[in-house]
Amino acid sequence: MRRLLAIAAGSVADAVYPPRCAGPRCGRRGTWLCPACDAALPRFAPPWCARCGASEGVAPCRCADLPPALRRVRSAAPYDGWLREAIPVFKYHDEWARAGHLGEVLATTLDTLGPTDALVPVPLHPRRERRRGYNQATLLARRVGDLTGLPVTEALRRLRDTPQQVGLEATARRTNVVGAFGPREGVSVAGLRLVLVDDVLTTSATLGACAEALATAGAAEVNAVTLAR
Repeated sequence: MRRLLAIAAGSVADAVYPPRCAGPRCGRRGTWLCPACDAALPRFAPPWCARCGASEGVAPCRCADLPPALRRVRSAAPYDGWLREAIPVFKYHDEWARAGHLGEVLATTLDTLGPTDALVPVPLHPRRERRRGYNQATLLARRVGDLTGLPVTEALRRLRDTPQQVGLEATARRTNVVGAFGPREGVSVAGLRLVLVDDVLTTSATLGACAEALATAGAAEVNAVTLAR
């Protein structure tokens, strides 16, 4: 029954949001990403920085920006090309059906993080999630969980509805999220190796605040994956 419902939901999503390539000035129907647009965006890959996952020649090392509670970060690619097109429409314009393809891209970033016990999506404030209708990080985490077999635990909650980080400089971003996250009541992370899931890494302020909240709650290790940086 669950499989039939999933197939039906997928069919509805395809009808409402038919696949369309996210490549700049492409928009080819029938695929979320065509081979040409995929090839035009370099992916992060070894050899790279063991902690921040930056590949030489693709992006600079970001280790100096990462807080101590966040052990390692991996991103799929720079925030450019087709990802610059796909993420905003997925996040802000109701193209939640892209979560399937974007989750497949994101799943490839977990390989070098070592043993993981659970995925933790970065939470939205309930008011913002009601307005948007979904949390894009949760959709991504669930897709990655389906592909990897890892459980998804919504172990964090947003304690206050902070202004959006978009447009803020690094110092303002860090100030904006101080004390913004806390453990969800009734969900234990003690001793677990966790991977935070989000769409974009900019200054690491949000991921850092989430990692600190999880570490304070007893997590043994906190890493993070994002689609882009």
